[in-house]
Amino acid sequence: MRLALAGDAQAVVDGLRDEGFIKRDESIDAEAVLGFLRPMIEPVAVERFRFTRSWLRGEATRLANPRSPAYQLGRKLNLPPSYLLIHRVTLGSIGVLCQLEAEAGYREILEEWLPGFAPVG
Repeated sequence: MRLALAGDAQAVVDGLRDEGFIKRDESIDAEAVLGFLRPMIEPVAVERFRFTRSWLRGEATRLANPRSPAYQLGRKLNLPPSYLLIHRVTLGSIGVLCQLEAEAGYREILEEWLPGFAPVG
């Protein structure tokens, strides 16, 4: 997320490839991947973010519409088995936050609690 927020598209692709989200032989456009991820990381791209049902609905529509470029790119991505549980927990948590219309400074929370997220220095 930190690399995506910084706009370092190639580093994002390299990291995703290293972790198994992009297969080694898959040709993929780094800027397209960054564009794919930016709406998903919006909650940590701004000082405060309010999760809403309409935000979640918009993301679900963007990612599930077979005519959407995001859908087409998403089909090239892979979810490594070691990330399945955290992915399910994260999505479930986001669903709850949207139901509650929760608002907070999520970036600040991640900087404190997510190893590797805060800038080094």
